[in-house]
Amino acid sequence: MYFKAVVISLSLLLCLSASADELKQNIDSTLQKCKMDAVSTIDSQNCYIKATTAWDTELGNQYKLLMKDQHENVRAALRDSQRQWIKYRDSYNKGIEAFYQKEEGTIWSLIAAESKMNIIRDKTLDLYRLRNSTNLGG
Repeated sequence: MYFKAVVISLSLLLCLSASADELKQNIDSTLQKCKMDAVSTIDSQNCYIKATTAWDTELGNQYKLLMKDQHENVRAALRDSQRQWIKYRDSYNKGIEAFYQKEEGTIWSLIAAESKMNIIRDKTLDLYRLRNSTNLGG
């Protein structure tokens, strides 16, 4: 019985990972293509702006889907959690800016942009996984 539960749990995790991979593939692929086509730092910065906007839009979509059909106490807890995460994100973005501003060279603005984008990307995938974690049917 224990073995069966482990197999089912592992299968569920693999399904969630595969689906999360599909979720991120489109935005990440578009970003990669944009960076490959970029001929200047400004072009690359614009790639990150577009990708960050796309991830932020998807974050909103995942949040709405997660909140849908939840009991009020769950919605309140998730809403409070998301508000705290937004404060964290904003504060961390300021830290990223301060950290990379002291460096010389244009590459650091791109590294900062990617770091800030990844915060949103990771949260989007977390919300997706949370939303789908109770879907045992696959």
